[in-house]
Amino acid sequence: MASAPLTNGGSFDTIPPMDTFFQDLRDWQPFFSTVALASATLVGLLFVSLSLYRDRDKTASAAGRFSTAQRSFGDFLYVLMIGLVFLVPQQVPFGLAVALIVLGTARGAGLIRQAVRALPSSKGRGKLGDTLREYALPAFASIGLLVVGIEVARGETIAIYGLVLVVAALLSTGSWNAWLLLVEA
Repeated sequence: MASAPLTNGGSFDTIPPMDTFFQDLRDWQPFFSTVALASATLVGLLFVSLSLYRDRDKTASAAGRFSTAQRSFGDFLYVLMIGLVFLVPQQVPFGLAVALIVLGTARGAGLIRQAVRALPSSKGRGKLGDTLREYALPAFASIGLLVVGIEVARGETIAIYGLVLVVAALLSTGSWNAWLLLVEA
């Protein structure tokens, strides 16, 4: 190891510069670990609220509850996956970028599929809050995942801060949907 002189005449072993990408990921790991844990806990609570409906009616309202639960589960699952992606040891920028782009694309495709299925039954809907909760915030999260993935691929790790908004959007919509299911019980 190379040594450099100290001002007092001694020497110390120089430390090679820390790769900033690895350091950035290491700095984010506690956040994403907590997010993954919270998401897994919320999935468990979602299953509890769904179990309250287990033996109840099989009407159209049950189908609506299932659809709401499916959206919540999807939101929580994506938050969990984002957290797990950041916990992969020795992650490289390309691997992180691909994972985020794949997650964003998959979530976006799922949203489009859900919206197309909901179109025939959309009569009577149209409340701005419902539309925002059901489609706008999850779409924002999907676009955010894509943008952050592209920026990480370009070497801009500062873009990881954008994932805080993505996680917040997914957790808020998933939690709100789960709350609606619980209140209906």
